[in-house]
Amino acid sequence: MNTMSAVHRILDANINRAAEGMRVLEDIARFTLENKKLCSAIKKCRHELRTQTPEITSRDVKADIGTTVSTKAEGTRDSMHDVALAAGNRCAEALRVVEEFLKLESIKNTVESIRYSMYDLADEVVNLLGATHKHQWKLCFVMTMDQCVLPWFETLEQSLVAGVDCIQIREKEMSTARLIEYVFLIQSIAKRYNAQVIVNDRVDVMLATNADGVHLGKSDMSLERARKICGSEYIIGTTVHELEDLLPAIQSGADYVGVGAAYPSSTKPEVLIASFGLLKNSFAYNHLAIGGITPQNVQNLYAEGCKGIAVSSAIANSTRPERVVAALLQPEHQSV
Repeated sequence: MNTMSAVHRILDANINRAAEGMRVLEDIARFTLENKKLCSAIKKCRHELRTQTPEITSRDVKADIGTTVSTKAEGTRDSMHDVALAAGNRCAEALRVVEEFLKLESIKNTVESIRYSMYDLADEVVNLLGATHKHQWKLCFVMTMDQCVLPWFETLEQSLVAGVDCIQIREKEMSTARLIEYVFLIQSIAKRYNAQVIVNDRVDVMLATNADGVHLGKSDMSLERARKICGSEYIIGTTVHELEDLLPAIQSGADYVGVGAAYPSSTKPEVLIASFGLLKNSFAYNHLAIGGITPQNVQNLYAEGCKGIAVSSAIANSTRPERVVAALLQPEHQSV
């Protein structure tokens, strides 16, 4: 086989391989992330690749020995992240091959710029997919130590026994050093009940303790910057008070949204009651309705399709937190 024929076969195979990787990422952006801007950018790169490379149809599939060569990892994908990462790697490797072999053809092209663009776009897809271990929690106990009427560890233990599956640690005044040790202690307790631990506001403390995630408010670090720091290992949540902020939060990579206030809240009395539209639309994503939720009013949320709630005062202010938690989780609560 002459050299140029081999070059054409290499180009043919890798142009197709790159385009296939782009198409996978494009469809994730389109159907999973529902991100029109990202989808359009990837599609533009795919079309530009076809425009900037020659029409080559030199691949002989039957005679191609590469079609019978595979690795074990190619046959399995455990998550959408795995699919996106594999597609991004496939695209990057193929584009590099195309770039190198086009030099032998003396063809002026922009494959290098396409390759650099796809590095960023593939990373954006993976980042926007969020954490690999995110869940739709049933009940998150937003715990502040001094708010508990019982010793905090007793309130925590009773809540976990009764079914709380997430603890959000909210300690605004605690020093960093003390907060780190406190998070470690709560993690050791929560682990026995397979509950996850989220740190309020503090990305640095989350990373220092390897907690499951962080919850960010509007005045905290942006979701995009936090995701770049945290990667896909950690859960990142945010609070949404207005309907127009819901989709941007999801598209910025939030793994869940805290929406509220569902009802008047003694913890944050300044927060206005959320619109029904915000609450109802948030139920399509991982969510936690928050604000003034009690066993007496939670059924209204469940009736509208709510799957997860976050509660602070109703649990912390009780001398029988296990009964409050049980009532919050029951389809029809019992008096407590």
